[in-house]
Amino acid sequence: MSLEKFITKVLNVKADGIQKMTSIEEENGSLTLKLWLKPKNPQCPVCGGPAAIHGYYFRRLNHATFANRRCTIIYQERRYKCKICNLTFHEDNPFINTSEGLTYETKINILKDLKYPGATYTNVARRYNISVTKVLRIFDSHVRIPRKPLPEILSVDEHYFPSSDYEALYCCLLMDFKTGVIIDVLPDRRQDFVSYYLTEIKKNTWNYTLRQSELDNVKYVSTDLHEPFRNLAKAYFTKAKICADSFHVIKNLTNCFRNILIRCRKQALSEEMVYLIFKFRHVFYHNVNLDNKAKYNRRLKRYLTYRQIRNLAFATFPELAKAYELKEYYINMNSSCTASTAAKMLEEAIDVFRNSGIIEYEPFATLLINWREEIINSFTYVGDSRINNSHIESKNRMLERLMNNVNGFRNFDRTRNRILYCPNRNETYTL
Repeated sequence: MSLEKFITKVLNVKADGIQKMTSIEEENGSLTLKLWLKPKNPQCPVCGGPAAIHGYYFRRLNHATFANRRCTIIYQERRYKCKICNLTFHEDNPFINTSEGLTYETKINILKDLKYPGATYTNVARRYNISVTKVLRIFDSHVRIPRKPLPEILSVDEHYFPSSDYEALYCCLLMDFKTGVIIDVLPDRRQDFVSYYLTEIKKNTWNYTLRQSELDNVKYVSTDLHEPFRNLAKAYFTKAKICADSFHVIKNLTNCFRNILIRCRKQALSEEMVYLIFKFRHVFYHNVNLDNKAKYNRRLKRYLTYRQIRNLAFATFPELAKAYELKEYYINMNSSCTASTAAKMLEEAIDVFRNSGIIEYEPFATLLINWREEIINSFTYVGDSRINNSHIESKNRMLERLMNNVNGFRNFDRTRNRILYCPNRNETYTL
């Protein structure tokens, strides 16, 4: 393909629409194109009358699609004047119809690059030889994503939001459990803020004939253990079952067990035991391969497997062994329990932890009691999937990466649009 054909294809210009075109390769590797379009017989956009050429002027447009080479288009634009109403206007062109010095293709490429969570506004600006401010302006102008309808199964979670133009440190994420699509992002997780948000949805979607709103479409609400979320779910989703996310329940349990490990480490009388508990704390995790190939430990001067290391700690601290068994007991119960057996098995678990005599497990026993109904509801399955916040948790790493990369972070609306824009495949820009 010749350079001329390639250029006309990329710029969306028909070859017969070009009067003249020249290309100049600069010493720094950049490319300069000079274009003259064939004159037309335009009509006045106001009165529809005939128009005549009123003048010429050159426009410089940035265009960066030629093998990452900096490209500049110098385009001779004609001005026309209506013979009837004397209105002046410029000729239509396939490059751009605004005063911005960027072609359509460049703007599209910028917006496509920003679809990638790892892309920063600064890097994109450098790639296209424009300012960061212009990149931000392009994104704000062309990516405006509205809230999606509330789904049948709604997942609600919080995410650390270190700084924005709001005072809150945590944002609130709403997600469709079935599709994994983020519904909306709220700048604040506080109860009064989320309450106002849900009230507005109810007011704007209220059907006087059916006497219901969009909120009534939600049948299940999966939430973490944030108390205000449960209060809001009970108040606004009256027809829905509330499910406590199993991940956060297990996380609370493992945090309690970690406190037991810390206590044992502090109570250890030998430096070797302190070393073993700290260095090999991972042997107390769930699903760790304990029967690995024995490795030589220079501190203990012998070959040991992970199981032998763990048993050394258990022999020194019998309470640690008991705490480990209780932790594994609940994790296994959580994975094997069904909706029909959940109530009975949870009551047994409450008795076990409440009567364990381990002080660090008292908060966990209290949690099981306070969230009893919601934990039982969490054993509901939709198809082969148990209702939880797994979709949100799976996107946390992506969100962390995205939030670390977005400059202009203090602008919440921009950050919200970026969060909705990047992970959702169907979300796109508008020109």
